[in-house]
Amino acid sequence: MIQMNQTEETREFIAAVLEEDGEAATSTIRRRTELTEGQLQYQFRKLERHGYIEIERSQIPSRSGVRMKVAVIPDEKMREAKRLISHDRQPARTKVDVVELAKEFDELEASIEDVQEYVSQTVYRQLAMMRWSLARVELALEDASVELNSLDGVDAKDAELKQRAKEVGV
Repeated sequence: MIQMNQTEETREFIAAVLEEDGEAATSTIRRRTELTEGQLQYQFRKLERHGYIEIERSQIPSRSGVRMKVAVIPDEKMREAKRLISHDRQPARTKVDVVELAKEFDELEASIEDVQEYVSQTVYRQLAMMRWSLARVELALEDASVELNSLDGVDAKDAELKQRAKEVGV
């Protein structure tokens, strides 16, 4: 079965029927909710299609002579119908203070600018210095004929490299 879209109108409709012990005529649902006639008819169709209600007709005709629809929640759907109205699955709309939001935006923008300035002045400078130092170490290793894929002779060359690094200022 396709999952039903659970709108506020759906919850109002189900709540009105549950308030009448699981069986309510169109006029009762209309009195208990603020649903328009179109919304009522849509909810009747949708809820019947998804098995939440069965539609019966009243025994007594209305003023127009038509027997009124009666929504009946089947016993096997009663628990599910109660669960439907007990959980507010639609998030409530929030009210946003636009002025406060603008202040927060300005503060965030200033913080971002501070971070960008710090990164460009400090981190990039340190990174450039590290690259320069690494290049000098690589040159020193090449001059010392140390093969980077092997650790053989590293201990022997360690003192020599340290001395050469001091000489070149690394």
